[in-house]
Amino acid sequence: MFWSCSTDPGKMGLGLLPVGDLVNVRTMIEKTSIKAYTETDGNLRTDNPAYNLLGTFNDPIFGKTTADFAFQLRLNSFLDHSNSAQPDSLVLYLVYKEVYGDTVTPQKLKVYELGTDFILDNKYYQDVNLKSFVTGDAIGEKSYIPKFKLDSLTTTYGSTKAAPKDTVIQEIAIKLSNALMQKLWAADSLTMSDNDRFLKFFKGLYLEVGDLNQGGSIMRIFSTAAGSQLIMNYHNTTADSLSYAYNINSNSIRVSRFAHDYTKTVFATSLDKEDNVDSLIYLQTAGGLRAKILIPDLGTWSDSINFAINQAQLILQVDSTVTDVTKLIPPSQLVLTALDKDGKEYLPDDFTLSSVYYGGYYNSTDKTYRFNIVKHLQEVIAKKKDNYGFHLSTAFRSDTFRRTVLKGATSKTGIRLEITYSKIK
Repeated sequence: MFWSCSTDPGKMGLGLLPVGDLVNVRTMIEKTSIKAYTETDGNLRTDNPAYNLLGTFNDPIFGKTTADFAFQLRLNSFLDHSNSAQPDSLVLYLVYKEVYGDTVTPQKLKVYELGTDFILDNKYYQDVNLKSFVTGDAIGEKSYIPKFKLDSLTTTYGSTKAAPKDTVIQEIAIKLSNALMQKLWAADSLTMSDNDRFLKFFKGLYLEVGDLNQGGSIMRIFSTAAGSQLIMNYHNTTADSLSYAYNINSNSIRVSRFAHDYTKTVFATSLDKEDNVDSLIYLQTAGGLRAKILIPDLGTWSDSINFAINQAQLILQVDSTVTDVTKLIPPSQLVLTALDKDGKEYLPDDFTLSSVYYGGYYNSTDKTYRFNIVKHLQEVIAKKKDNYGFHLSTAFRSDTFRRTVLKGATSKTGIRLEITYSKIK
């Protein structure tokens, strides 16, 4: 209710105070003491994300990113071998509906069979060497050009006004080797009796993406969606077109690998150097980049102990001059975490009040991100919390590809902390 009112929040409740007690409402904007720099995001945990990322993307500002993943497949029923059934083909299907980058550069994809088990309780991180999990050579290859939101009535994809076909969801299809097809077809009834036995027999697949020197994109794969599956096509004496699906579901372990190369970027020499405060800071998902923000005067700004903080917003401005935000969309949300004396992150108490109130969402109108940190500021002033700075990261780091460039502390716009407070006698 407080934030749904049209009244300036900085003036809320002022009419309840006796005139003699109220001095005025003041707004302070802190910019000059703020410092910020870009640092690598550390080692991101990547097992069982909501979505998997796939592709190689040469970003004109952020350098090269490579993303691929491995996954288990599970049974859904018995494979019917009756009536002299024989296999025809084995095809891996993966669906997606988001592409970050261009849609003209082919992605070089290879599929390998896993020879090593994923352990259920293990933690896997972005630098995991998934190639070390495979056995043998590639069992499938494809040069694939990502598509993006095709016309739902195009006849090219079998859609008509009478029978429209939704082509927003895109599909990658990779035919796998006859050797793997025959191996799966030959699995006996005991192997096919439950998933534990099946996973010992067939540990899963690794989908590797090849290197690119320019262009490219990252696709957001709906790995657990209904259309992402391994299909065994077969026939018998009574039917020519039969199929059996091996599923990727929420119980299937899925592990992503991310690699970033910043050597050719403009910020490469200043990366991870706290004493090099720049006019721009860079943020990226997939365990890429984050920022460290220091506000040394956070707890000493007030000129009186008789005050009440009405509002405190940390405001960050996207630099839309160095990148086209309509083509390379900024993250939908950022995350601001406070740091303790050991460098451990924690969410400010403002987040516990309400994630919407806490903020961090991208405002496409003024191209800003805003965080409300009133409670955290009050705790720092009251010496209940220490002030060791903040980490600023992207949200949804393991399952969405996004990046953005923000105005840094030394730019004209800068990072600013706007505090509205009531000074009382």
